[in-house]
Amino acid sequence: MKKDSPVYIFLFITILSIVFGVAISLVHYLSLDKLKSNERMIRNRSISRAFNLHVEASNGEAFENAIRANIEKKELKSSSGTMQLFISKNQPREIGFVFTGIGFWDRISGILVLSDDLNEIKSIEFLDQKETPGLGARIEEEWFKEQFKSIPIDWSKPAASRIVFGQKTSNGKVINGITGATQTSSALQRILNSELERFIQTYKQ
Repeated sequence: MKKDSPVYIFLFITILSIVFGVAISLVHYLSLDKLKSNERMIRNRSISRAFNLHVEASNGEAFENAIRANIEKKELKSSSGTMQLFISKNQPREIGFVFTGIGFWDRISGILVLSDDLNEIKSIEFLDQKETPGLGARIEEEWFKEQFKSIPIDWSKPAASRIVFGQKTSNGKVINGITGATQTSSALQRILNSELERFIQTYKQ
């Protein structure tokens, strides 16, 4: 068979695709446990940071031990679905929940921790985001997350206006959006307000 014939080229490309496809599938299969372990560690690290837990070392087991000792996990079910809560075993019993929504490019998810009376944000940590590096992805930077500490939540306000970037709160604090990443900032504001409403409705039920 001639190497420049259409049949030869088709067979060559097909065999090459099968070989590389099998190789990629095999690598993915062999690394699946490691990927899941890393995902679990990243999640537990974010929970630990959100609740400011003391962790003995920077590995998966240490994060799991810290959470097991200090955090109670609960699932709340309502008409809007299931919501996972993280409740501090220590006083004050701060309450955290996982939020998720669509950012400018893809899903943004994280953990928002509220005070025991639910009237103040204590911290925010991100689990996953794929926003533009150097712009929207800066939501993971410490200076941005620090802005959320001690932000009051007025539950009497309309759901869409409980958190408003660039606006002073009742205690004079302001959450500034990311310069040059207006779409990400707007999306995050929408996600947080939507998820706060879902949380309070689920919590009440």
